Order: sequence, then structure tokens, then C-alpha cells
Amino acid sequence: FQLNVPNSYGAGTEVRAESADAPDALDVVNTGESTRIRIGDPDTTITGQHRYELSYVQPTAGIEAERLELDVIYTGEQFETERFEVVVNGFELDGATCTYGGSEFDQNTCELAPSDDGTLRTVIAPLERGDGILITGDITATTTPATLDAPPLPDEAPDRRLLTALLMALTGAATAAVVYFALQRAGRNEVFAGGAANAVSMAFGDGALPPPGVETTLVSDARLADLATIEFVPPKTITPWEAALLLREQTDDRSVGAWFSTQAGDDVITMSRNGDDDDELVLAQGPKYEQADGETRGVLAEAFNGREQLTLDKYDERFATAWDDVRTMQNARLADSGWWKRPPSAAGSGGGSARPAGALVGGGIFALFLLGSSLSFVLQLFRSLPGGLVFAALAAAIAAYIAYKALLPSRSALGSALTLRAESFRRFLDQSEGRHVEWAWENGLIRQYSAWAVALGAADAWQRALASSNVPPAEYQSSGPMMVYAMGPSFHQASHEPVSTGSGGGFSGGGFSGGSVGGGGGGGGSSSGSW
Repeated sequence: FQLNVPNSYGAGTEVRAESADAPDALDVVNTGESTRIRIGDPDTTITGQHRYELSYVQPTAGIEAERLELDVIYTGEQFETERFEVVVNGFELDGATCTYGGSEFDQNTCELAPSDDGTLRTVIAPLERGDGILITGDITATTTPATLDAPPLPDEAPDRRLLTALLMALTGAATAAVVYFALQRAGRNEVFAGGAANAVSMAFGDGALPPPGVETTLVSDARLADLATIEFVPPKTITPWEAALLLREQTDDRSVGAWFSTQAGDDVITMSRNGDDDDELVLAQGPKYEQADGETRGVLAEAFNGREQLTLDKYDERFATAWDDVRTMQNARLADSGWWKRPPSAAGSGGGSARPAGALVGGGIFALFLLGSSLSFVLQLFRSLPGGLVFAALAAAIAAYIAYKALLPSRSALGSALTLRAESFRRFLDQSEGRHVEWAWENGLIRQYSAWAVALGAADAWQRALASSNVPPAEYQSSGPMMVYAMGPSFHQASHEPVSTGSGGGFSGGGFSGGSVGGGGGGGGSSSGSW
């Protein structure tokens, strides 16, 4: 406890403080303008309700001049006092006055009324924060001071900290849920009306808008996933890396790797192993390099930089620049493809990674820990339940928006149709068996399907199907697109400057991390990414 007593009548002396159940050590400092009195032990924390009895003498209070003018409490106090009682004991006053307020221009009158014990008393309830109290009067006589009993202790204030914490947690969780469902609703996808067949039947051509007169409806990501089936051929109007963008709605190392696997599948580039242990990946121009579009050749020209082939065994500045160029190109494709009514945000942040219901619970638990760890700060800051609830709602709304803003991207009808075709083909790849691989080999589609498997995150399942087939291993072990899957770390070390810790990036384990798009498995199961 701290009290600043103005030195208008000299620095306070004979300062005493007592408490029956709290530390009552004194620290008294004359600051010149006031006497600062501190009571308690800075190394001991107490809670609950405790009483201190404090007394001090103001040596030059002017009593000998037969006039009393005393600032009982100086203006500028930091806290409100719910009930403040002034007792004048040992004097008879003529013309006694009592005023209180925050300044000389904002004063209220309080009556010093005589009581049966010969004292003068007044009660101010409450004494607002910042208010001071001044009593004045002419001393006409002195009397024997009455013995004053300490006032009764007020009822102890109930401890509402647990209730406050619970209400704040509930407010935060409710706010997070509202934000989640609002973003989920805002991110619904447009589909052609009439069921799954109509939803995918118009996924041809380059138009971004549905044909005139065709009805559309809005569906959630989960409902869009339910409309997907299994298709044995890939979409004809998009490339594997574009399909990866449609499913995952973000650009990162995985999407860039999908671009390189696409070029390998189209024979624009070739990939092969080198080194004593076949642990080095070599890129070279493929037989269809000159047939690639200008943008693709420009990126690859940056990567090769006049070299006939490129070994990805260490960081390569030119290859890293080309890697970044691919991501920039993919960001532009996200923005201007017409596949979204509300496109995903910039690279890496992504959209459409719709968290399952369990993630909502996880976000709520995180909010509880966040609010719980800062509860004492919140209560000190607001000192009221309404203020704490406002803080909880604001904090939860901001946290929930950051966590769930990936739900905001909304596909157009054409984008949804293409997404359904891509997801349906991904499910085929994810459930493929040896006989499907043999059919692809007989039709000269091993490289193309391998590129699609890598791009759509079904490389693990496709690799197992390859191994169980009767296709000669030489036909697929050297398949360029699967090199992106098998040699993912080589791409990462060539495109990212070395760091002291961690490998980072979108590659994990032995290769390109599969399953992030097709992780839901076959049949009616849902996949992650945009599902």
C-alpha cells in the first residue's frame, strides 16, 4: 500500500502502521512536496481482504493559529475508494466546512456533522479516483479525544477470478467459432447446379464465367469434396501443376516442384541420377525443350544459364532464381486464372486449407491458454468483467481470423469444375494397382501419369503401384517426374541458401512430401489441402 501525504504542514512524523494478518513493514520517504508512505513487503504477495491501521502527525498543521485547514486526501489518487469516512476528534470547530473533488473548479460539499461521542463525521461514498478532501474551520476549543473503535470490516468481496476466466474463455471460444463459420461461409465455392455430373461437365474451355443461363449454387469445401468421384484420365485443359494449385490453393516449394515434374512429364526436361551412389540429380534439356512456350523456356534458360546440364548437388544461384520465378508465375496464375471469385492470398499463406472440425477445438484450446496466461494482465488493465470480455472477444477474433483466413478463397464455377476433375483423377492415382500402371505403360502414359501423381501428392501410392506391376523397372525407375518425388532434397539444397538448422521447405524425408493433397485416401474419403 502506498500513500502520498502533502507536506503542507510539514513532513509527516510518528508514522505507524499495523495489520493483524498482512506484512506491515514501513518505508517512509520525504520527497520534498510530500511524504511517501509505503506499507508491506515487496517480496511477499498477499491476496484477499486485509486491514491496515495507519497514523502519522503533521507537525505544523496551524492549530496554534486557531484555524484548521487540512487536506485529508490530496487530489491525484489513482484508485476509487468505495467508502471514505472523515472523523474530526479533539476539536470544536466553528464554521466547519468539508469539500471534495478533482480540482478547485470541481468541488462538492460534504457536511461535518456532530455525533454522540463529540466527534465531527462525514462519509463520502464513493470517493472517485483523483478526488481530494479538504476540511476547514475555526478552532473554538479543544477537547479530550474520544476513544474510537475501528470500523467493522466490510463484507469480503467474492473471488470472481475463476468465473471471470471462465467467462472470458467462453467468450473467446464463441467469438472464434463465429469467425470460423463466417469465414467458412464466405469461402463457399460456386458450382454448376444439378449435381456432380453438371458440376464437372462444363470444365472445358478457357472461360472463367459460367455460360449464360446456367444456374449455379454455393457449396462448402466439404460438400465440394463429396461431389468428386474417380476418373481414369486427367483433366485435358490444365497441367499437373495447375491442378495442384486448384487443390491446394497456395504456392510453395511443393507447387514449384510440381511445375518441374510437369516439365519432365512433357519431355521438356530430363532428370537422371549421377554420382557414385546415384545420389546426385542431373537436369538437362529434353527432346521437346524447343516446343515449350516462351515463359517456360525463359525460366529454364535462367536455370541452365548456358549449361548443357545442371547437377543439383549444392546451392545454385541461377537455379534458385528460376525457382523463385516459377513461384512468381504461379502467383500470377492464381490471381488471373478466373478459377476463383476470391483468389487465394500471396505465396505460402495459401487458401482453402479448410481445417476439419478438430482444428476448431484446437484453436479454442490455444485461445484458452493464451487468455489464461495473460489473465492477470487483462484484469489489471481493465479492472472490470466487461472490459475483460471485450478484450477476450477482440483477441479471439484476431487470432481466429489469422488461423482461419485460409477459408476465404472462393472458387468460381469453372474453378470448382476443374478442381473436381483434378481431385477425381487424384483419387484414381491414389488407389491405383499394378494393372492400372500396366495400362498406362501400354499407352505410353507412364511419364505423364507420374507427373500428375507427384503434382497431386499421390506419388507414394503411384510408386507402390509401379513396384507391384509387371512393367520393367527400367521403364519407371528412370522416369523423370518421379525424380522430383525421390530426390526432393536435391531440389531443396539447390534452390535454398544453406542455413544452420533444419532443412525446411516443402520436401520431407526421402523426397517430395506426398499426401498433403491426396491424404484422404480413396473412395468417399476426404483429402487435406482444399478439402
